[in-house]
Amino acid sequence: MNKFGNLACVFSFVALLAACATSENKEVSNKIEVEELVFAKDPEPIRGKLDVYGSMARSVKYNVDVAAQETNKKLFESKQGMSPQDIIQNMMNVKSGRNNPLYDSLRALDYAVFYALTNLSGNRGFIDANIFAKTSQNLALAAIKAHKSALFANKQLKEIKRLIDKEQKKLNDIKAKEERTGRLTDAELSYKKGLEVALLKLKEMYEAQVFAMAEYAHLIKADEKDLKLEGRTFYELEDLDKKLTVQMFQRSAFHNRTEFGIAKEMGRSYRFNEVEYNLLRRYPEVERLNINGYDVEDEVYAENLEKRAYTQALRLVEKTEAYKKAKEDDKNILRVQAFDEMGIAVFTQIEVAYNLVRLSEIDYAVISKQINDLKKDVKQREYRRLGSEDALSLLNDKIKLLNLENEQSQILAEKALSLRALYFYAGFSPFTRNLLKNSDKDIVIDLRAAFNKDMVEMLANIPAEEAYEEKISNTWAKKENWLEELMENKPTPKVQPAIKQRADYDTADEDIFAPYTNPLYDKKKTMQLGSYVERKNADLEWKMLQELYPEFKQKTPEVVRTRVDGQIFYRLVLHSENGGFMAICNKLRADRVQCLLR
Repeated sequence: MNKFGNLACVFSFVALLAACATSENKEVSNKIEVEELVFAKDPEPIRGKLDVYGSMARSVKYNVDVAAQETNKKLFESKQGMSPQDIIQNMMNVKSGRNNPLYDSLRALDYAVFYALTNLSGNRGFIDANIFAKTSQNLALAAIKAHKSALFANKQLKEIKRLIDKEQKKLNDIKAKEERTGRLTDAELSYKKGLEVALLKLKEMYEAQVFAMAEYAHLIKADEKDLKLEGRTFYELEDLDKKLTVQMFQRSAFHNRTEFGIAKEMGRSYRFNEVEYNLLRRYPEVERLNINGYDVEDEVYAENLEKRAYTQALRLVEKTEAYKKAKEDDKNILRVQAFDEMGIAVFTQIEVAYNLVRLSEIDYAVISKQINDLKKDVKQREYRRLGSEDALSLLNDKIKLLNLENEQSQILAEKALSLRALYFYAGFSPFTRNLLKNSDKDIVIDLRAAFNKDMVEMLANIPAEEAYEEKISNTWAKKENWLEELMENKPTPKVQPAIKQRADYDTADEDIFAPYTNPLYDKKKTMQLGSYVERKNADLEWKMLQELYPEFKQKTPEVVRTRVDGQIFYRLVLHSENGGFMAICNKLRADRVQCLLR
């Protein structure tokens, strides 16, 4: 399948912030105020074996100061002419690693959210804290990837060197014969050429592994000679709990992400259902996926998700740009619109990251089977007497096996990396300045507890979904003849119900969208706007109606629970002792929106 891409590139978005165009941002000071972590200048020596937690500790501790300051410079001192839209377009055009477009989507959303957060907040403290958190997280993710690459390199360098020496000896023997006799047979010439190509590939692989070791040592501020690595279980034994859904991570993000905290500080306080509604309203295909389910291997779903992420990233930076350029009187409403888009982007960010974790699991299963099959084949041929052509084929298969094992190793690293990125997107942020002032050993202890305990507790303590208060048992709501199947041939209303529903109508013969003409209907005290098999969809429907019809802005609905023929329904209704619903109800019916007066 090979859908997985190079996540080390995906999460290095900070390096692309140079074109944030914040020179136009009048609300935030350009002064760089990142605290210098002076201890980073004198890294502790490594004692014992270094696992992935130690790698994260050292990567963050000894790099976050410089990296955060560089980000500040790119944010507040950039003079480049690229617009945020250009940056996003470029990101979407870069097909990195194994060419999975979801990685480009994630990078674009990451950039857009960071750009919006920086420009919508006038609070320098918020911005600095977010830069530190994001930089720390990216360094930790880079450490996961680099540590696994170094683990694989440490293991494979000896094997590649052994194979190079063995095949180089064969090549030298052929060359020696050529010098002695002055000629080679066609078969020998072909074998010589094949050996030279194979050795070139092996030497390139060897150099790549040497570079991986050097890159890792540079990241953790250590001498390559001192490296003794461990960490197998971190990559192989950790899975995403199947009970953790996309919505659970979204709910966690809603309660823990800085973006929603800043929105609240700026006077825009959200409910989770409101952010969810904004996403469904703009992208109704998400609703259909929630109903019908989706498969991360489905190309239609993946393409849809990629397009949504790209559109959302563009919309978010466009809303932010509009806010920045607006006159003072218009800023408040434009900032609210930008915050709405930012909430949508955060939720989609999580959906993308969640599916990247799933894709890694699928890819790992696929490549593991390829490796096992090839290993068996290589082992069967290895001890046979082979001619030059078959020997060359076996050598090429051994090189192919090394490449597959390298890819398998990267998938394991990327699975661990994308899983932790998903936790970071959900609001989990274990790195603090006080933590980094501790010794490496103490940081590792805290990180182990954080990833294995604090993160679990964070997800377990997600507040329950807000719900309407139910009002049960109204006499009018119990009438049996209120229920009928939604007729398939009826015209589709402009405002779709949140899921396919059963509706309650007075009679099957009534034209449910015909206007009320009798003035007596204006005295009816109850207006029903829909009937749903799930209560939360009444909430979504009400938000849609408020958005489309200003008459409902100041109204408060009720959701009435009733049972008809054993089936529970939730009816969205408005009550008024003085009636007066006929005009708005006829307006709804003219728009092919359900409305009943009782």
